[in-house]
Amino acid sequence: MKLLLDEMFSAAIAEGLRRRGLDAIAAQEGPELRGLHDEQLFVFAQLDERCIVTENIADFVAVELQWRAEQARAHCGMILVAPRAFPRHRRGVVGRLATALASQVETNRPEPGTIAWLQGGA
Repeated sequence: MKLLLDEMFSAAIAEGLRRRGLDAIAAQEGPELRGLHDEQLFVFAQLDERCIVTENIADFVAVELQWRAEQARAHCGMILVAPRAFPRHRRGVVGRLATALASQVETNRPEPGTIAWLQGGA
């Protein structure tokens, strides 16, 4: 499973996932991805067959609902990260989040068209 981390996530998380053998990119890593609207990032993820990882829950759930209404195919999946479980200002959160995401992908691989929650790790 290929992952695309939304812009709020550090490129270091994607690097940590790649060290664990996963195909992951962060929006912060590519100038073509930085600053894209949520809808555009979601479409990029679909075109590149990537599951999107975000803590921007309300906006991406709305984008996902719109996708379902307009497309005749399933999206590549979404992993919603509970912001309170992985506060970005906390020391060590990059490693904990990379570990939790890797575990989520390896044990509960989200199927196309599904939304998974990542809540543990505070």
